[in-house]
Amino acid sequence: MGLVVVDPDEKASATFCQQLAHLNLEPVPAVNVKIAQELCDHALPELMICSQMDWAQQLASDNRRVPVVLTVPESFSEEMLLDALRGGLADVWELPVDDEFLKARIDELLERTRKGATQAEARLHEHVEELQRDQRAGRYIQMGMLPPNPMGIDRYRLQHRIIPSLILSGDFVDYFRITDRYFAFYVADVSGHGASSAFVTVLLKNFSRRLRREYRPSMIAEPGEILAWINRELLDQKIDKHVAMMLAVGDLETDTVRLVNGGHFPPAIVVREGRAEFVEQRGRPIGLFEEVSFDAATIEFTAGDRLVLFSDGVLDAMGDEMSLDEKEARLLNAAGSEGMDRIWEKLDLPGGAARDDMTCLTVVRET
Repeated sequence: MGLVVVDPDEKASATFCQQLAHLNLEPVPAVNVKIAQELCDHALPELMICSQMDWAQQLASDNRRVPVVLTVPESFSEEMLLDALRGGLADVWELPVDDEFLKARIDELLERTRKGATQAEARLHEHVEELQRDQRAGRYIQMGMLPPNPMGIDRYRLQHRIIPSLILSGDFVDYFRITDRYFAFYVADVSGHGASSAFVTVLLKNFSRRLRREYRPSMIAEPGEILAWINRELLDQKIDKHVAMMLAVGDLETDTVRLVNGGHFPPAIVVREGRAEFVEQRGRPIGLFEEVSFDAATIEFTAGDRLVLFSDGVLDAMGDEMSLDEKEARLLNAAGSEGMDRIWEKLDLPGGAARDDMTCLTVVRET
């Protein structure tokens, strides 16, 4: 058992420590509050006994898990006792005390502390379980917002995979028809992790629904307008989150896709005749800057061509040992494979918990 006796009077402290040692306790003397605090920092004691009111209150405030007892050499008033208890002290003893009283009071204080710790642990366990239930419910709702997987839009097949680093994901994908001729798709990576980032994905799903109702013809030709619109909405919400996002509008009549990049990395990958290459684009993240503009890249699709989009969590999962060039080469190699399972296999990611959410979206023009 670890007890710290805090008393500037070394002689009085030595006498009291001898009494404690006689009761098979292990007291450690400290002549001032600084030394007592250092002892707490290095080896958490079970009890501190202090002869100075201000020191005792300071130690109780700084070490809430350790009971602190104030010792006084003369009779203490009821007012002093109340002041001590209001200051967070566990008890007040008038010295000297006999062995029987000392042993009984110490046992009582330690038992009370252990019970309190057990109850606190039980409450914490309940809170954690409740939080996990809420997170799982949120996960169920979030998964329900995702589009069918896979999904066919005319002769295009869209498929996604999201592997969250936590129960809730900050990555999100969506794809849908806008009109009979046009369809849209995007990959979004919300800054941060967990519930606050997952909340932004709910807003993104709402943008998808609104886009189908409120789109302007100019948005079809210049999808950068869509990102600018989402940027304004996020800034107005003042949620202190930004989004890296790649968004595209596909034209079923011309077999072309207009792709814009809002601060997303790695770039999109186009695969033609088994050859994969990046679509180099620049653009600011969504939700950070008032003024944004995005240049769209036009991608022509022939039968068998595909577009592959990864989130940066895939790069993070490859580890710090690989250079960025090596990681990008692995992305290109994986994107050249057919089918989501084969792509994921070629990524050759290490096992264990992911450091960041990982996402892949493929858009394939079928033969």
